Formats: sequence, C-alpha cells, structure tokens
Amino acid sequence: MKICRIDMSTKTINFEEVKSEYVGLGGRGFTSRVISDEVNAIAHPLGKNNKLVIAPGLFAGTVAPSSGRLSVGTKSPLTGRIKESNAGGTAAQSLAK
Repeated sequence: MKICRIDMSTKTINFEEVKSEYVGLGGRGFTSRVISDEVNAIAHPLGKNNKLVIAPGLFAGTVAPSSGRLSVGTKSPLTGRIKESNAGGTAAQSLAK
C-alpha cells in the first residue's frame, strides 16, 4: 500500500510506503490519524502547514456491499479541529485499486 503526497508549493509528487502504524486504517481513521500526527495543533487551517487528506475506506476496492466510500479530512477553518467528510461512488473504488 502506498501514499501519494502532493506538495502544492513545490508542485512535486512523491510516493511512499504506508507507515506501519497506519496499516489497517481506512477512510476516517486514516485521515484523522494523518492530520493528528502531521499537522501542528497551532497551524492555521487555511495556511500552508495544513493538509488535505483523501483516503478510500478500508474495504474500498473490494466487492463488499457499500464499500465505495471516500473520506476527506483536514483541519477545519470553522472549528480549528479535525474535520472529515465522506462520499460514495466509484472514486474510492478506483483510488483503492
């Protein structure tokens, strides 16, 4: 399993292996953990140090019913805390594959 990191300031794309502590997380769990681990608590939500994390659900890419969920997480400009939203459809299935 790989993570694709896109740095918008340098316009670079890097792929890396998923950290062992992230294995077994999908969707909301993954997005929340990455934001918690990698975004400083005092970082401005609309600043350059915030991250937008997009992750398929744990069972996306499988034939499990209702498994096509895609989660998007970030530090919220409204609350200053982690916010996650999700959507269904084929995007999560494609991303997971």
